[in-house]
Amino acid sequence: GPKAEKKKKRHLQDLQLGDEEDARKRNLKAFAVQSAVGMFTFFFFLMNRTQDLKTKKHHIPVVDQTPLEPPPIVIVMMGKIFIFSLIGKKHRLTIIECGCDINMMIYLAKVADLVILMLIDASFGFEMETFEFLNIGQVHGFPKIMRVLTHLYSFKHNRQLKKTKKQLKHRFWTEKSTIWAVILQL
Repeated sequence: GPKAEKKKKRHLQDLQLGDEEDARKRNLKAFAVQSAVGMFTFFFFLMNRTQDLKTKKHHIPVVDQTPLEPPPIVIVMMGKIFIFSLIGKKHRLTIIECGCDINMMIYLAKVADLVILMLIDASFGFEMETFEFLNIGQVHGFPKIMRVLTHLYSFKHNRQLKKTKKQLKHRFWTEKSTIWAVILQL
């Protein structure tokens, strides 16, 4: 404490030695660096270690960059269609129309989350472009695929309608067995 320091100062004055600062001023060589290697190790290792320990305590604030809404689902519509707007309060959808161009089919097969095979005429069956798109989709990551049958009203008897649906479904499954398939009636 302060009393001990005063006592020490008085004792040093009695001995006429002065305190440590005076000794450093009087005899510079005694208090100089003894070895350059020792000085290097002290500053390089010890000082770096203390700096490392100090910087470990600091935490950079991490900003949560996830958006409030997830990115929109990409839906590709294959076939002869007219896209009307789909607007909802909960989900965003990106609807892209796919033509019969092979380059467009390849690009959209890579990008799509869901593919809707539109306007499959139930009285005629699948078109060649439909199977081309299925094969391209299988090569490029295979998105979920939904098929929509049209012209179901042209069937007179319910038994014939069921038989045609079953044939189209099995033709679809034999082509691609792992496809998620749903039949919607329009």
